[in-house]
Amino acid sequence: MELNNRKSYLELEVIWKDEDMFEFRVIASNGRYFGITEVYETSESLEGFAKSLFQFPKNDSKLFYEMGKKDSYAYFSMKYHCIDNAGHLGVELNLEENVSTEYRCEEKDKLKLEIIIEPSAIDNFQKELIQIAENQEGKATLFGRNN
Repeated sequence: MELNNRKSYLELEVIWKDEDMFEFRVIASNGRYFGITEVYETSESLEGFAKSLFQFPKNDSKLFYEMGKKDSYAYFSMKYHCIDNAGHLGVELNLEENVSTEYRCEEKDKLKLEIIIEPSAIDNFQKELIQIAENQEGKATLFGRNN
């Protein structure tokens, strides 16, 4: 299989909403590993995270955000961290499939991967997340560095 054409990215797209929350389809790929899950979120929580991305990593060297509950129905998390002095950032992504796990936790598919991003990639992603929080619709994409 040809791996050179695979892209590194994170994509969050609203696929359902009501007055209290919305549901994201989360797609993540680092060019070698790829995963999808669907997880619920609120506008207030997403807006708070999006605002914390503003001027990252100037104010912090690490940033963590999660949706859903680990080892439950569905889960997604992002952990941002500096990886060198040149300003490159790593984003550790954790995805857990949206399945009922109350009887057999082994049935749940889980994936952890990292994408490497340039700080400038965060700016567009942050703006797209703010738009989603305001409108409860749309898509936000964080493009990684393709090797």
